[in-house]
Amino acid sequence: MGKQVKFIGLGVVVVILATLGGFKFFDRVENGNVGIRYAISGGVRDKALSQGIHFVGLDYVTQYPIKTQSIKQRVAVATSDGKKTDVKISYSYHVDPSKAVAIYKKFGSADIHAIETGWLAQKLQKASRESMAKFTLLEVVGTDSTKAQAGILKSFQQAAEPYGFVVEDLSFGTPSIDEQTQKSIDDIIKAGQDNKKAELEAKTKETQAKADADAKITAANAEAEANNKINASINDQTIAYMEAQARLKHGWVTVQTNDAMVDAKGN
Repeated sequence: MGKQVKFIGLGVVVVILATLGGFKFFDRVENGNVGIRYAISGGVRDKALSQGIHFVGLDYVTQYPIKTQSIKQRVAVATSDGKKTDVKISYSYHVDPSKAVAIYKKFGSADIHAIETGWLAQKLQKASRESMAKFTLLEVVGTDSTKAQAGILKSFQQAAEPYGFVVEDLSFGTPSIDEQTQKSIDDIIKAGQDNKKAELEAKTKETQAKADADAKITAANAEAEANNKINASINDQTIAYMEAQARLKHGWVTVQTNDAMVDAKGN
């Protein structure tokens, strides 16, 4: 009986140890991450783990994010006309899963936030300076804003993607503006408003003149049509009828006899 109890107790211990060992030998990679395996024998394994549960033995697994991250950063730049400004830039990026291990090897134990505020911030700063230096400050806040933004995005992508950081999109706000540039902008806006007002007034006058001309043409056409109708309605019978009506109205008629025409007034 005592031996049986010992065997049962030993079996329970084995089951518990096996269960605990199973949890130790398996690891779960959360959604939106890959798992970077670090072997206790030394070194990072070459292949990252996808999301889900994996047998890892005694390896240590670090969760590495690959989902899209949204970053905001303010950068200081100088434009082609020598003016210094700063602008707030927003961009989205994600880590290429196939290059996650290479990123981990390059940056070591640095977490993704440290990379964003360090290495990525430097690359964005450099790309911004290169692009903004091609435009004046007035162009950046005006007609060439889209070109400047596209230039920053392209340069940033080219700098980051070879290392496994995929920049998806980028946008920037309004750069800080000095007084002289602000005055130039105000003058341009005022000139545009004045031009628009002048165009509107000219168009109004043109519309009114056209309306007056159309009204005169319509009246002339109506008068001509009325005259045509009157002319078309006059013939010998009409004239004779009108003459007879006039004579009756004024109290006299013309009588035709065999020898002569005699006018007689009626009483």
